[in-house]
Amino acid sequence: MRLAVSILATVLPIPAAWSNYSHHHRPASAVRLIVVHVTEGSFDGTVRWFRNPRAHAASNYVVGRNGQIAHMVPDDEIAFHAGNGWVNAHSIGIEHEGYARIDGVVTDAEYRASAQLVASLLRRYHLPADRGHVIGHSEVPDPFHRGLFGGWAHHIDPGTYWDWARYMTYVRDYRVGITPPPRPIDVTIPGLQLGQQVSGLVSWVADATNAARVDFLVDGAERASIDAPPYVWGWDTSLERPGRHVLTARAFAADGQSAIAAVVVVSPAQQVPPPGVALPELPPLTGLVDIDPILDGRVASLELWIDGTVVQTVTSAPFTFTLDASTLAPGQHTLAVRAVGPTGAARAAVTLVQVPEPPPAPAP
Repeated sequence: MRLAVSILATVLPIPAAWSNYSHHHRPASAVRLIVVHVTEGSFDGTVRWFRNPRAHAASNYVVGRNGQIAHMVPDDEIAFHAGNGWVNAHSIGIEHEGYARIDGVVTDAEYRASAQLVASLLRRYHLPADRGHVIGHSEVPDPFHRGLFGGWAHHIDPGTYWDWARYMTYVRDYRVGITPPPRPIDVTIPGLQLGQQVSGLVSWVADATNAARVDFLVDGAERASIDAPPYVWGWDTSLERPGRHVLTARAFAADGQSAIAAVVVVSPAQQVPPPGVALPELPPLTGLVDIDPILDGRVASLELWIDGTVVQTVTSAPFTFTLDASTLAPGQHTLAVRAVGPTGAARAAVTLVQVPEPPPAPAP
């Protein structure tokens, strides 16, 4: 297979299945467009699908989040990628690892590798580096319904989060032989792959440059904020529902500039044993009393019950309580501590405690 791009050391010749593209050779003058796609999945998964004869679809190239590129359909043959026969015949399709509806999934390395590829193609086919010749799949006309776009299936990729300004700046720079400068602030999540299965305690590393703070978000909810390197947070997947999760690292520079990186992972259902809990022997309660339960296993929250009613709840370590005994009536009370585990299971430790009568007031 001929490679149109020799300047990229990471281009891998991985041919698509024979049935997934047309084998009618076209002249160079036929290529008038570059169509940008987002895969809605991983690099490896996309490559496998394009090598599957049942797909009946493929693009000329697939670009990964780490900058690697698979060349799957020769440039002088017609890939089935755009959902429009005329566009297929007059374009080169480039798929990008990621998701169209998730911000931060496409990395700067991916933008740069793709832009370098596109710049070389534009030079080869004598096309200008503009948005009239580099379009998104969402801009491809529906061949059967005037006024509709995204091909006949109405695709929305590369989506609203695709950074066209950054991408086209890179394309124009590479086209004239300039290497774009590094971003003033950037962040990546190097240790996790798109679609990776994770379980247990995950060491989540954010690799940030020129950052003063990095926030860690799970499914859009902030879980931790770290204001000095190394930017590492331990994510306990057993405290999450099973299924797909979007992990986002948001980096902030001292001057307020920010950058974002995201990855989609899958946490399977986990069999986590319920926590164990015990209570030390408590003396008669007077004044402020510290209650320090003895815990075993993973605890999501701890509840203090008095006479069948929850009076305090703790959701993070240290799992201790301070009870004001003066709020309780003198006499015997049932005190219980309930430890709730990641799966919702719990065990309770129960004890009877005595609140003594207050001392009599001194005689006048």
